[in-house]
Amino acid sequence: MAFSGLAAPSEAEQVIGTDELFFSTTDRHGLIRSGNSVFVRISGFSVEELVGAPHNIVRHPDMPAGVFRLVWDRLLSGRPAGAYVQNLAKDGSRYWVFATMTPSEDGFLSVRMAPRADLLGAVKQVYRQVAAAEAEAAERDGLNRREVAQVGMERLEHALRELGFGSHDEFLTEALTTEVAARGRLASATYARPWAQGPIAEVLAGAGALETLLADTVRRLEGYRAFSDRLARSSAQVLGVARRLDRMVAAAQTASTLAAGTAPVLHNVSRVMATSARTAVTALELLVPGLAALRSDLADLRFRIALSALHNDMVAAFAAEVVDDVAPPASLQEVPLLCDAVQESVAEMAATAQRVNRALHEIVAGLAEAGERLEEFRRLLGQWRILVMRHGAEDALGDLVDSIDDEFAASWDGMHMLRALSREFESSAVPLGVEAPAAQIGRIRAAATASRDAATAAQDAS
Repeated sequence: MAFSGLAAPSEAEQVIGTDELFFSTTDRHGLIRSGNSVFVRISGFSVEELVGAPHNIVRHPDMPAGVFRLVWDRLLSGRPAGAYVQNLAKDGSRYWVFATMTPSEDGFLSVRMAPRADLLGAVKQVYRQVAAAEAEAAERDGLNRREVAQVGMERLEHALRELGFGSHDEFLTEALTTEVAARGRLASATYARPWAQGPIAEVLAGAGALETLLADTVRRLEGYRAFSDRLARSSAQVLGVARRLDRMVAAAQTASTLAAGTAPVLHNVSRVMATSARTAVTALELLVPGLAALRSDLADLRFRIALSALHNDMVAAFAAEVVDDVAPPASLQEVPLLCDAVQESVAEMAATAQRVNRALHEIVAGLAEAGERLEEFRRLLGQWRILVMRHGAEDALGDLVDSIDDEFAASWDGMHMLRALSREFESSAVPLGVEAPAAQIGRIRAAATASRDAATAAQDAS
């Protein structure tokens, strides 16, 4: 599709306000169905030019293809996606956004905001590297667009690991939550219109109430995430000590075998002691995948809450524009789509919170099992040490006794720390219900529909 007056990319860059949100919807093929006033004004295209055009009409040529490959992979798997994106306006100027894209019934909705987090500087550098790698691969190997995008995606994922992120999903969660936090609480502040009346006032009130609910959940979740990080670090430390202890006990068992002829009981006790140590290590090792899954679920909760907060801000922005006569009441027809997106995220959050709390109980049970095995080991260790002295085996086993004592003391102290931490962790379980958010979402949906219908009726009557 050709557009009249489309300028070549220039060095001019537009600055976007913190309170400005872009909104658009597309079909499954990425063709634009609608866009809000901010999208129209910043992009420089008219509504008529945007509707029906591919969304990449605003794609800046400097953007690496690998970024969009990652985005589409998530979207086509039914998951919301996001990315830092440099866009191109009709006049050739550029502007940066952090874009979120969410699957809807038969397409996608996108909410984009001005980047404010420190991550953007590192992202720009990574994008330059990835774009250069794509251009080199295309020229050197004659790759097609799909193959170039694959090269870019792999190079991007490698670059994110170098920045300290375990995966693209981890980066995306950190980027979205940081950007939403940088915006602060806007639904009840920037978009508040105390003079609004009737259904439109109800939309704004509902958005403010939902914002409060989400902010409260964020506070609880951040504390929960901190506990999770501490528990994971402490478990790794204790597991390292337990593995060293296991190796020491295995060496003691081997050495005790040499005394089996004169002191068979020493060998027998060391064998049982080694079994207890190995069982304790196994119990701690079984915690590793559970803790990894717990951290993944907590990251998903953070992502979903931040996305819901952004969608809620978009609802409030639509309502504020209508109150200010910047946009027609018909623009409120987008609000139910946003409500659907928030409702889906809330349902996902509730299901994830249930998994988190189940995982926590399993982790606590695993810690209890490891503790019982170490307690059993402690009793056997006492018997073995007495037998070493009784049978005069100090010369052969003395160094091992000292090493085992040291490692056991460290593992025992570590288990006490883990037990205390897990009790603290368990007492702060995330109680995430759907009733209160659902009530506010229903309130917003009904009020937006009523406001739009009232405006339509008034227009028809005139």
